[in-house]
Amino acid sequence: MWTANVASLLRNRTFVVLFSAQAISLVGSGVTTIALALFVHRLAGASAATAVLGNALMLRIAAFLLFSQPAGVLADRVNRKVVLIASDLARLALLALFPFITTVWQVYAAVFAVNSLTAFFTPTFDASLPDVVGSEQYVKALSYSRIAVDLEAIAGPIIAGVLVAMIGLRWVFWFDGATYLVSALLVSSVAIPSPRNARVPLVPTTLLGDITYGARVLLRQAAIRQALLMSLAEALAGACAIVITVAYVRDILHGTETAYSLAMAAIGIGSGACALVLGRYGSRLERSATGEAAQHGLRHRWASKSILLGGILLALSLAPAALTPPLPFLAVLWVLNGAGQALIAIPSSTLVASHTLADERGRAFAAQFAITHACWLFTYPLAGHLAESVGPSNAFLLCGLACLGITGIAAAIGKPDAAHVHPGMG
Repeated sequence: MWTANVASLLRNRTFVVLFSAQAISLVGSGVTTIALALFVHRLAGASAATAVLGNALMLRIAAFLLFSQPAGVLADRVNRKVVLIASDLARLALLALFPFITTVWQVYAAVFAVNSLTAFFTPTFDASLPDVVGSEQYVKALSYSRIAVDLEAIAGPIIAGVLVAMIGLRWVFWFDGATYLVSALLVSSVAIPSPRNARVPLVPTTLLGDITYGARVLLRQAAIRQALLMSLAEALAGACAIVITVAYVRDILHGTETAYSLAMAAIGIGSGACALVLGRYGSRLERSATGEAAQHGLRHRWASKSILLGGILLALSLAPAALTPPLPFLAVLWVLNGAGQALIAIPSSTLVASHTLADERGRAFAAQFAITHACWLFTYPLAGHLAESVGPSNAFLLCGLACLGITGIAAAIGKPDAAHVHPGMG
């Protein structure tokens, strides 16, 4: 049954093309992440590189927060295919300029501009997926989409290292630009459903209501409020891994750069493996229900259990790091970290799709995108300051306890409301 279900999804040409476009462009983004760190180190010097990278990371999140909500309004009012292609081509043009950057302020401007366009692409892509695959295949499609994200973390550093050695650091950014071109060509080859109100003009007097509409849609459901709260635990654990691991491996374990890369790859491996298992489990469980209401109830139950289990795994991945584990044990913990993040992210998007109509999903997914990235905006500096104040090991412990506390609060607020709304994925 699982094999047949996968084959059915892979026969959906539109999904296969969109997944390919997403995976290819994300690998390019992974290459740029590594190349940008090396480029900034060369441009700003070792003493200022960390500060410049930190500022660039903050600008990335700021671009997401500033533009994702207007992007969601646009995704519900215009042809989504046009938004996806335009975002890809504009990012291609910006990446083409990267080799000619000579100052730090140009780095900041380029990073902000590229991620502003990503803020238009990602919610539009997420809003399109339910209409492309349908309710029955959506969980499995999300699991593949998650694997594409993990591919960025695993393949990006490897490809970046090869390209830097072959063509030089400055020209590596053109590889990312080429992936956006491929993505645009792939998207242009398929039909993507547009929202029913695609021809309704934008009215300035109702723009504020449109921008805040997505957040209001999400917050009206207890299950989604639970998922959004657990996004804070996901961001805290992820920030710990991204910000603190390098100091832990290099300064405490006295490991090499290769050891650090292997530890970070373990997160992607854990997330990807969990995504495959969750896609199989969720789809099979929902097919066992008879009727839309029963299926929706099952989706609520497995999604809530998955999200809370993810929080527990995140706590279990962080707290033992206080015991200064060696690299192999740290890698095992980081596999759990990646799995915990996937257990939260995939059901969260499933719940958003299940409780929204096709013509409001752009705004809903944009709101989810903004809220979850606001969590990262808070947890990135928090993890760094904790590691500096109490040391990497104790920072892991404190963040693990915080994840456990967040999970406890989320368990208490996640029961369905009396007036439960489930419009489905029509």
